[in-house]
Amino acid sequence: MAKQFKELVALAKQVKSLYIIYGSSVDSVFSAALLLKFFKEQDIDVLLAPFYEASKPLGEGLVVGVGILQRPISGVRFLSIDDFLGKELSAIQSTSIHLIRNIKDFWIIPRTLEALALSAMLSLSKVSYDESFVEVHKEVLEEALSKDVWEYSESIRLFGYPRRDVVQALEKSLEPYITGLSLDPDNCMAMVKRIREEVKGDIINKLVEEVEKILAKYSRATQKLVGPKIMVKNVEDVEDVYESFYAMTLYMDLKGSEPLLYLALEPQLMKYLIPLLFSTLRQFKSLIDSLVQSAGIKRFIIKSIRVGVVDFSTEPKTPPLYTLYRILKGVGLAEEVMVFTNGREFLLPIQFLEPRWPLDKELNIEKNYVVLSSLQSVGDVLK
Repeated sequence: MAKQFKELVALAKQVKSLYIIYGSSVDSVFSAALLLKFFKEQDIDVLLAPFYEASKPLGEGLVVGVGILQRPISGVRFLSIDDFLGKELSAIQSTSIHLIRNIKDFWIIPRTLEALALSAMLSLSKVSYDESFVEVHKEVLEEALSKDVWEYSESIRLFGYPRRDVVQALEKSLEPYITGLSLDPDNCMAMVKRIREEVKGDIINKLVEEVEKILAKYSRATQKLVGPKIMVKNVEDVEDVYESFYAMTLYMDLKGSEPLLYLALEPQLMKYLIPLLFSTLRQFKSLIDSLVQSAGIKRFIIKSIRVGVVDFSTEPKTPPLYTLYRILKGVGLAEEVMVFTNGREFLLPIQFLEPRWPLDKELNIEKNYVVLSSLQSVGDVLK
């Protein structure tokens, strides 16, 4: 018999201590943040930790896993949040969206959290504009989210468009990453100005044509620039769910997962994260451009897994690694797994680790990546 979310709430109220251990995806972290906010409002004390830091709880308590696999531990009462959400376990589905659907039976969900759950959902997709991925979620999305908060319709796949001016949309778009335009406001303005002088009336068709010509020079992705995409409405702090997903990802790259937990408690944090996304990536624009244009990625097969290696030793500091991976993946240049090297060590984004608790070996983890001594040691920790 399927368990219901209210059963988990009842159990949480009965135990002395509630522990939430979460996985490495933005979806898992944001889901843990939603649970933290929810249980706080139910006057239930909660302790949280990512799977790679969580130790065995002391004394009696209940451990709730969010986006993790669990190794049996004697004396530990472990429950997976998925068992209480009515998720379809045969397909990869967002915990955040299913949580929103269940929590709304207890309190009114702020619009911003609904929109951010959509952004978190995208972390589980292979690429952001994955139509089959949205189709898998179609039923739960319609049940969980307010109809006046989102829509899924045909548009140009530029960040913020059509709510945002097309010049800004070109500049802010990271997926697809458009060389010469993304992160370059002057070139975007010049291109749009030129097209307006050449074309009388609507410039959009011409603009799409020229951008697709640019992408055709290096992109190996099959995604079209025009197609269905998720658009948010009537939400102040989230202008574009794809952009917000990248901002959440970058924040994890820079700070680790725990600071992102505050997002459910203080969703206006997005007003800080969006500018941080672009100010940070502009520092690494030359690296991104060179990787995209010259495909400067070395490729290996490790444990039957295709692994791409990016050398950033010429950079003065470590780039936001998983964000860089998603940018490259968005144009079809990333391998199944990406590892980065500064010339001395190999850095593997935490998202490529199997989220199993507890870990079976000690790892040197900094911020949002595992520090490894050699390429050979990468194979020892891959999912």
